[in-house]
Amino acid sequence: MGKKLNIQKFHNDLKNRAELKYLNQSVGEKNIITSPKLKIPGLELTGYWEGFVSENIQMISGKELKYLFTISPSAFQSIFERMFSFNIPAIVFVGIKEIPPIIIEIANKNNVPVFNTQIKIMRFIKLVGAYLYKELTPRTVIHGGLVDVYGAGILITGKSGIGKSEIALDLVERGHRLVADDVVNIEKTDDRVIMGYGEELLQNTLEIRGLGIVNVRKAYGIRAVRARKRIEQHVELYPWDADKEYERFGLNNEYSEILGAKVPFVKLPIYPGKNITVIIETIALTYLQKIYGEDPAQELQDKLLNKIKQKKNESKMNDERFQGDFE
Repeated sequence: MGKKLNIQKFHNDLKNRAELKYLNQSVGEKNIITSPKLKIPGLELTGYWEGFVSENIQMISGKELKYLFTISPSAFQSIFERMFSFNIPAIVFVGIKEIPPIIIEIANKNNVPVFNTQIKIMRFIKLVGAYLYKELTPRTVIHGGLVDVYGAGILITGKSGIGKSEIALDLVERGHRLVADDVVNIEKTDDRVIMGYGEELLQNTLEIRGLGIVNVRKAYGIRAVRARKRIEQHVELYPWDADKEYERFGLNNEYSEILGAKVPFVKLPIYPGKNITVIIETIALTYLQKIYGEDPAQELQDKLLNKIKQKKNESKMNDERFQGDFE
């Protein structure tokens, strides 16, 4: 998961890279930053605070300050009193050399750290945004493999020794792309989006029992690998059990939860001779079909129900036809 980030670490990490100056040093240095987003207040500066997100670090550029200088001193003070009352983690003035002392005074009362920087605002947003994203993005690690199959990211999991790496190698042989083997690092980039990538040390490699390490990029070429991929399907492999009943129709959609995001999930029983690679390709193709609004299992069920309905109607017509005919 993402690490906890306080203001003191934020300043120490960025004071040189982002030319970040701590104007009220030690004030709010224990404040915790929980959001990777930076916010430039807009409507809030006119007095409209509905929907204000207090978790974000606030930024004021010369344009916003120029507007604030057009309102009365009491209204100016009221804006910052209101903003700082939300317990924001910090405020940064970008490209402004002199900060009105009243702002520092109000910030000190509300335990709000005040920073300024002289670098351009777009560079600041890019630099600090990337830093916050790296520090605060939720992360986890899963033992398994990740392969890009027809453009769909397939996470393959299962017990050690079940054949995950061999299946990944077979998929690469068939023209698909390896993302990670054995250790899959996963980070959440959106409420519904999780990205997977391999360990830097293990990147582009597969471990095949009995053979050893295979460098996929060198053996199959640059097109056989990719650095990162969104995880769109989760396939769990487990040994076949003759006494167990398995999904036959595919109408019940199952999901696994990774970092709070729901991922379409398939439990796939395997046994010697079963072509798992082709099945995983089919899982990817079926997923892509569903994206475009086609669901083979649902379509078949609809056809069966229509056929049953048609048969009932035909039977009813035949019954009515012979009503009253007692000969």
